[in-house]
Amino acid sequence: MASLEELLEGSLATAGPAIKATFGVQERTLSATEFREFWRDHRMFAVATAAKDGAPHIAPVHVLLTDDDQLEMAIFENSVRLRDLRRDPRIAITTWTDDGRIAIVYGRCSEVEGSRRELPNRGALDGPSRFVLTMRIAIDRLYAMNPRRGQT
Repeated sequence: MASLEELLEGSLATAGPAIKATFGVQERTLSATEFREFWRDHRMFAVATAAKDGAPHIAPVHVLLTDDDQLEMAIFENSVRLRDLRRDPRIAITTWTDDGRIAIVYGRCSEVEGSRRELPNRGALDGPSRFVLTMRIAIDRLYAMNPRRGQT
């Protein structure tokens, strides 16, 4: 597995012109350490998958960056996203702040064996218990920046 620093540098090296123009300004790019801090300061992320016909599905999901720089997320076992990911493991994730910091991750998901667990029914939804399982996300590409850094 490539390190976060290698992913940040390698992703920019192969990016198209629009991404390079946006994320490739050296004074604005986040280091691996800054990316870790930024990601861990967030609770929710926009997660996108694709339906069988290519239609997008997007939802707010908590995506954890583990201590060994792996991404993991809990996903409802009856969700459209899980159905999408079982058919096509590709995923896109983004988050941002009001001050303009942003990160975009592209990757591939795999289910963590034995991770299915029941969530307590908190009374908001009537009906049976809900179950989630954990998905691990192997990062293919990673872009992150702070556009206000380096401004005078």
